[in-house]
Parts: sequence; structure tokens; C-alpha cells
Amino acid sequence: MKEPISEGHTIVSKEFDDIYFSKEDGVAETKYVFLNGNQIYDRWRTATKSPIRIGELGFGTGLNFFVTKSEWEQENNPQDVIFYSLEKFPLSIETMKMMGAEFPNLETWDKSILKAYESFLFSLSVNRLGTNSFEWVYHHPKADVKFRLKLFIGDVLNTILQFDSPIDCFYLDGFAPKKNPEMWTEAVMESIRSLSAKGTSFATFTSAGYVKRNLEAAGFLVKKQSGFGRKREMLAGHFA
Repeated sequence: MKEPISEGHTIVSKEFDDIYFSKEDGVAETKYVFLNGNQIYDRWRTATKSPIRIGELGFGTGLNFFVTKSEWEQENNPQDVIFYSLEKFPLSIETMKMMGAEFPNLETWDKSILKAYESFLFSLSVNRLGTNSFEWVYHHPKADVKFRLKLFIGDVLNTILQFDSPIDCFYLDGFAPKKNPEMWTEAVMESIRSLSAKGTSFATFTSAGYVKRNLEAAGFLVKKQSGFGRKREMLAGHFA
């Protein structure tokens, strides 16, 4: 695995030659694309079931997880949340520390979660027969509810099967389709469909035509909308 590099207030994957978050404002991008694109705030305030399940394809630095958790902590009447994610190429502890330094106003990789994650990665590297899942739990500051991370390490088509269904909303955040086509195949979209119920939503930064077609073939209603920053369009929609 090729370690990423820091480049102009972002982190770039050498594996895929793509960035992990926006150079303009990674936090604002996550809120715009994934939380607003999935109507996350409305879901938290109107949900009739608990927990709410969020599924992410492409954990990366963990930015989407930490931003979503931070927004959840500000809710006055929150629900339990389980945040499922997957990652084929887990980043090193040094990279996670670098990422945290990029967002000084956002609680990310503090000492406790870093220590646990480092132990998990070490166990994963020396014992390939051990668990491929990392779990971490946050308690809400004002309510008796939890925000739980379940991160699975491995190929997308294997690890996504470890998500519990139904997923309420998906963050489709693999690298750009041209650079990481395996994350956007028809088979991946069929796996997403198998974890979906009527009304399950998705949002993604990409507007690539074949991604749209693969989602539609899997039964999702797909719409284009204005993208974040200089990105002209993005996709969002729901399972019908």
C-alpha cells in the first residue's frame, strides 16, 4: 500500500492519485454532499425508529464520520446512530494525526480512539484470521443515546455484506469513478440495493453517467443537483 501525502491543506492518495477531502473546505463539503444530500438533519428530528443506520463506502481519513458525529452531538432530541463504513486501504496512525491537524475545530482522532485504532491495525497486520472490524462508541452529551462506528477493512464486495440491514442512508464516497472504478460497479450498486428498504437514500459527490445508470438499474430514483464548490453537479436519490 502506498502511503498518502499532504498537499496544500489536504491529503492525497498515492494509490488512486485523488484527494481525501476538499481543498476548499472538507467539513463544509461533507455537510453539503452527504448530510444535506441525505436529509440527515430531518431524519434525526422525525425518525420513528432507532437506531438510524448510515452506510458509507470509503472511510478514508474518517472525516465524514467525525463531521456527522459532531452534528449529531448538537441535536437536542437525538436518536441512536450506527455508522457503518468500509475501507480497503486503511491509513496509518501518522496520517490520521495529520488529518486531525487539518481540522483543529473538529474533534477527530484524539488519543483514546487513536490508541484503540492503532491496536486494531496491529492485530490486523499480524493476524489475518482475526476480526476485520473496528468499533468505537460515543455518548451524546445531553441525552442517553449513542453514536457507534462499525468500520470493516477489506474489499468492498466482501465488507459491505457485513453491514446490518436496512441501511437508512448511504454516503457513496469512494475515490472518483475514473480512478477507482471498482467502487462504482453494477455489482456494488446491487449490494447497496440488498441493504436498502423503501426510502433508503444516497448521496455522492460524483455525477458520472455510468454511476447514475448503475444506481437506476439497482432500483434507485436518481437526480442531479448542484455540486459543492467548483463541482458543477452531484447525485442524490432514494430507493423506490
